[in-house]
Amino acid sequence: MQKSLFLLRSGFFARFAVGVCLLIMVLLGVSLTGVLGSSIAHADSGQANFALQPVLYDTANPLTQSYFIFDSKPGTVINSRVRVTNTGTAKGSVSLYPVDATTGQTSGAVYLNHDDPRKDVGAWTSLGAQQLTLNPGQNQVVSFQVTIPGNVRPGQHLGGIVAENLAQSSSSQSNSAIQIKVKNLTIVAIQLNLPGTAIERLAGTGVHAGGQNGYQQLLLGLSNTGTVMLKPSGTLQVSNAQGQVVKNVPLKLDTFLPQTAINYPVAVTGKALAAGDYQATLTLTYGNGQALHYTAKFTVTQQQLTQVFGTTASKTQAPTGIGGTGGMQLWQILLVAGGALALLWVVGSALYKRIVASKKAKLASASSSQFKRPMF
Repeated sequence: MQKSLFLLRSGFFARFAVGVCLLIMVLLGVSLTGVLGSSIAHADSGQANFALQPVLYDTANPLTQSYFIFDSKPGTVINSRVRVTNTGTAKGSVSLYPVDATTGQTSGAVYLNHDDPRKDVGAWTSLGAQQLTLNPGQNQVVSFQVTIPGNVRPGQHLGGIVAENLAQSSSSQSNSAIQIKVKNLTIVAIQLNLPGTAIERLAGTGVHAGGQNGYQQLLLGLSNTGTVMLKPSGTLQVSNAQGQVVKNVPLKLDTFLPQTAINYPVAVTGKALAAGDYQATLTLTYGNGQALHYTAKFTVTQQQLTQVFGTTASKTQAPTGIGGTGGMQLWQILLVAGGALALLWVVGSALYKRIVASKKAKLASASSSQFKRPMF
């Protein structure tokens, strides 16, 4: 009797447990199929991959094992070598060329394309070889020169050497005629440190509202007018026309190269900024105790809100996917959750009934054999 009561009480939870286990098994099966299929596909279509590494490095500076750092002066010619290795599983050809670097829109160093004009380190660098063909595991050392002009500004300069795999990979959907060609690039940086007074100077150049596809942003105009790289951090405070603070956003930027400028995007989370006039107060610290205090007025127009949020602009709702639930309403979330629970209950109940019925059949069989009258 106690055993029966226990089964009745635990049946509710058992049904859910069985349903959950079944769901996990299905998801694992789908995931493993995708992973194994992907692994098999990659194994069948082996490809070349290329790595770049300095041949010589400064034991006192571990960073020089990963990229080149040269302390030099204007009018000097630097001679060095880079090792190119095919780390892939197939023979391949690679193109080598120098490029300049700049600051990406979200900060951090980015490298320009092969066809972009070169005015800095990329223009000063020449390679001993422009193309190589290597077997898997094979490497080759390539010499290069950096000829620094005599009239160049002091401070830090950044460029790089690019290894571009000449075998482009493509990606396409099974039901689509669109194909995307992907370039496989590997870059090793070349940093030059030239003598002179180090100038740490960051300037604000404006603030304006923007965004798209349900994501509202504020674009902060920033310019590094100094001679060294910076990594600013601080806060952005937004006040409405009544002077009330409506947003307070912490900021932490990556590397900001000297003599570059960006419009740094700041996502507006929570409730969007409605149409109206605002004031942005930006405070950033950087370098050796330097600080930027910048204030600018900006306006959010109804046209901008419509561009970002569409016809829901008047609601000034939170951008989808930021600080919310990916654009789903509460009733939609509850409906999906309720459907999932119902499905687990139905599937779990069916399996649970079969398990219980099987156990009862075995018990009945065991009882009949135990109390069967002996035959004489």
